[in-house]
Amino acid sequence: MKKVIIICLAISIHIVSLAQTTTKIGTPIENRLGFSVGYYGDNFSNFGYQLGIERYLATTANFQVIGSLSITNYFVKQNFTAYSFNPRIGIRYTTDFGLTLESHLGLGYLYRSYKFDEYDVNSQGQVVSKGKASQSSVMPNLAIGIGYDLRKKFNFPLVYIVRGSINYNYPNKHFLFEASYALETGIVFIPNLQKSKLKNDNTSR
Repeated sequence: MKKVIIICLAISIHIVSLAQTTTKIGTPIENRLGFSVGYYGDNFSNFGYQLGIERYLATTANFQVIGSLSITNYFVKQNFTAYSFNPRIGIRYTTDFGLTLESHLGLGYLYRSYKFDEYDVNSQGQVVSKGKASQSSVMPNLAIGIGYDLRKKFNFPLVYIVRGSINYNYPNKHFLFEASYALETGIVFIPNLQKSKLKNDNTSR
């Protein structure tokens, strides 16, 4: 499973490097990053939270190409706690009055820490505990969302997002191939970095 982690990191590095080469061409320098926080509900009932960062690779009047990376932690009662590391590439369309529509493709890594012990049989035929059970999986996923960009009408640097996502997890302890659904909702804060830089320069003077 180390290969999975390496692949995810490689995708993340590629997203960042691509952003560095296209930001100056397609995206205003002052609005090239967004920071997100929100609720994550696995199978719409197992609650958790999600933290992320967005990098805007290219921008037109109504479209953005987005490279993103999110870290998610959610809980399944009396079963397991899960953590995911999920790079995505996506497109966000924003109407002139602020409504947003978006879709994303991702290839993530999912780790589950179960609440029960795992057992094995040793060479002497004895049943021995291997400690807490765990599972690592590859997590390709698709997300589709809707939201509202408050910068359009209120000049406030927030985008509110609601997404539905489908995640395919392989391998799995109980199924050859498992699909799960999730609800993602939260805000993306997009600071005006140019204004922040100017403010810091004026303060230093």
